[in-house]
Parts: sequence; C-alpha cells; structure tokens
Amino acid sequence: MNIRDYYLNQFRANLAIFMPDTRVPYFGHSWQHDCLGLDKIPSERRAAFLICIYFTVLVDQAMHAHFRSHYSAFESLTRYPKYCHGLGQFQKNPRGILLHPVEQGLVPQANLADLLDSSMKLFVKEVSDFFQNHLSAINPEEFFDKLLYDSDVQIPLLVVIAQPELKDDIVVKAYNALHEEVEKNYPKRRQQEN
Repeated sequence: MNIRDYYLNQFRANLAIFMPDTRVPYFGHSWQHDCLGLDKIPSERRAAFLICIYFTVLVDQAMHAHFRSHYSAFESLTRYPKYCHGLGQFQKNPRGILLHPVEQGLVPQANLADLLDSSMKLFVKEVSDFFQNHLSAINPEEFFDKLLYDSDVQIPLLVVIAQPELKDDIVVKAYNALHEEVEKNYPKRRQQEN
C-alpha cells in the first residue's frame, strides 16, 4: 500500500467511519482492551490507518505539550482526534495506538513495520509543509527536536540495550524510523548533537 495515497485519499473517510460524531473527537478510552472502532476499518487498510492516526495524535499532543501558545490556532485548523481516557479526557501515550492492536491480533506487526519508513517520510514532510504554509510561527526543526526528546515519545538506546527484545517492538521501530527521517531532513540538527 502506498501510504501517501492512503493518507491523502482515504484516511479522512476511514477516520469518519472510525469516529462518526465529529463533535466528539475522543477515542481510546478502552483501547488497551478492545481497540473499539478498529473493526470498522477494512483489515487491508488497518495498518495504514493506525499509522496515520498515530502521527496525527502525536502531532496534536506535541503541539499541546510544547507549543501551547499556538495550540488554539493549530487545533482550529486541524481538528485532530484525541487519544485519551477518563472524564477529564486525559491524554494517553500515542504508542498504544500501534501497540494494542498488535497485542490483540487485530493487525500484524509486520504490516505496520512494512509501512514505517515511508510513513515517517510522509509524516515529516507533511508536518514541515503544514507549519510552513499554515503556522509559520512554528519552526519545524524545533518542533521535531521537542518531539524526539519528549519523555512520552523518546525511547533511549540504553533501554533497548538493557532489553534487547525491545528492538523488534513496533513502538521502538516507529521511534527509530521517525528519528532517522528527522535526521535526514534536518542534518544541521545532527551536526549540533555531535
């Protein structure tokens, strides 16, 4: 599946099926137990759908956490879904969007892994283009720097060294693919780290 074509041409329609009431942008209350609503998405599109909803939630949460003064403008432009729990709609770690469907056998991890590199390439490009065209007050390089080192996103190499079995975990693979794509797009950032 071509993730770019899916994101641009089918994701919004699948999202409307998954979350039909646009007045209620919340999902995930019982996701770790039942991935409620995922069964509405055709099985051949689930991996692409999950990756796209993962990165939309990830961007939304990163904007709220790190660029709060711009969040209202961002949210009015995007109306992204919120992955949360509880009466107060507390945000959950978006890693669960990928992890729990795999754990429950609703999508093979290999299907997600096959799309990660092209998905993260699309994700970095879309986010960079969005800021450039719609919210120029946000520097994409700064955004990705905050995102990559957010404690809910970053998976330190030390953790994987201490637990080698994690190298095959979908959330570790997703983080590594994101990190690699950011490095490709913002090489100046990499030079500053060294």
